[in-house]
Amino acid sequence: MPEQAILVEHDGPVATVILNRPDKMNAISLEMWADLTERVDELEKDTNVRVIVFRGQGGRAFSAGADIGDFEASRHDSASAMAYAEVFEGALEKVAGLTVPTISMIEGVCVGGGLELASCTDVRIAAEGSRFGVPVARIGVVAGFREMRRLVAIAGPANAAYVVLSGEVIGHAAALEMGLLTRVVSASELSDDVYGLAKRMATLSPVSHAAHKEILETLLSNPSLADVDTKAPGGAQFRSFDSEDFKIGTDAFVNKTRPEFTGR
Repeated sequence: MPEQAILVEHDGPVATVILNRPDKMNAISLEMWADLTERVDELEKDTNVRVIVFRGQGGRAFSAGADIGDFEASRHDSASAMAYAEVFEGALEKVAGLTVPTISMIEGVCVGGGLELASCTDVRIAAEGSRFGVPVARIGVVAGFREMRRLVAIAGPANAAYVVLSGEVIGHAAALEMGLLTRVVSASELSDDVYGLAKRMATLSPVSHAAHKEILETLLSNPSLADVDTKAPGGAQFRSFDSEDFKIGTDAFVNKTRPEFTGR
């Protein structure tokens, strides 16, 4: 494994998290899941980071999923699988819980834990020719509750069922039709498309982004909004009106200038 299997790069307000194991199709080891959590936690605390892009190294794969080579040592029975899940699912929840926009830049293979990681990001943009699936039943493994929740959220119950029960690896057109992807572009356009979007997102209000993500997560967890006080003082729907960003944004609109949001 490379000395740094999880890399982080910065370009102004846009950070990129790179799965750096191209010789193994960026398969993610237990150590990498733990490292991913740490790297994402660091980015979450960096107020200069406004958008995070996730991608794989090498062009052949976003990620081939969890590293089966780990299984003998760390996922060989139910007890060890439960311990593994704490780390793995913790990484997924950390990514899903980020308050800044997140984008998966997908090229090549995106299966198993790789697709589950991508499912935790807000936007998934793939290159033509990319392939997707959760073929874990081929080796007698189960996609857990937290993993399945995200697949159901983006693709719906019927498509999520097809993905896990068929064990198929599907192409980009089928993945787009199912809702697994936001859009598909040519391989030559992928980087410009992803980073163009990331830079546009980074110019918008972090206060608005955080509130929108909180609202989306609430709707995912509780679609009926049962027992949710949507009009609570300081709640996601209204707190932006007391923020610096609101004043900056409205002043800029009135004065026809570009807003420079503070995130406060």
